[in-house]
Amino acid sequence: MIYAGPSSQFPIYDGEQVTAAGRVSVIVPEGTRRIAMEHLFQRPDAPREIHVWLMSLDGADRDAAERIAQSVDPK
Repeated sequence: MIYAGPSSQFPIYDGEQVTAAGRVSVIVPEGTRRIAMEHLFQRPDAPREIHVWLMSLDGADRDAAERIAQSVDPK
């Protein structure tokens, strides 16, 4: 499941916060990998915040969800 919406409760996950590509992302370690579990876009116009996050998943589903979340463009 991926949530994308204007109701920000950022951050949901504990992890390193990285700012890049117009968003703040929360990166969590998973073994030798680092997974971007959520992103917060802040905009000058409504909606002012767009919060995108992943539900905990495993394997290929997690990889697909992370790719989809990374592809969000708030334009």
